Amino acid sequence: MKKSNVIITVVLAAVSIFLLALWYALGLNRVDEPLDLIVSIVWWAVIIVAIVAVVKVENTRRERVRTVYVANGSYYNSEAGNRILAAGASPTEAIAATLAGLEYGFDKAEAPTKPGTDEPADFDYVVRTSKFDQGSDGSNNQGTWQGEVVTVATGAARPFANRMELAAIIG
Repeated sequence: MKKSNVIITVVLAAVSIFLLALWYALGLNRVDEPLDLIVSIVWWAVIIVAIVAVVKVENTRRERVRTVYVANGSYYNSEAGNRILAAGASPTEAIAATLAGLEYGFDKAEAPTKPGTDEPADFDYVVRTSKFDQGSDGSNNQGTWQGEVVTVATGAARPFANRMELAAIIG
């Protein structure tokens, strides 16, 4: 969750706790019917559902930001933009470096087009990453990298569970 979402959730929860405590402290629970308590319980349920919804939407958005489109000699990511691969460079390692540097902002880079036209560029693969962790603990651990590769020409999707499996698919 983004920092602002956490702050808003904490403020809403704190206000709810304060109002519920105030309701009991002023003795309103003895005066009113239990409808106030039911309203409070419903409010807490709304807060919990909102938290779950925000987390789910944010995780989905992050997965979309991690999507990389691979062409011959280049690749495109919506946050990082179009990148050209150096001669002899591994696309898997270049993509890993790009994913490690993502900030998950809301700005989108312009998608590449065919030279001289407004048509989208031709891509060979779409790499959808569901889980990515660089493994920055200082060990030789390659981290976690899971997802699927879709071959654009055929539409066939092949899952991968680590960096080596991805390299075997896209090179």
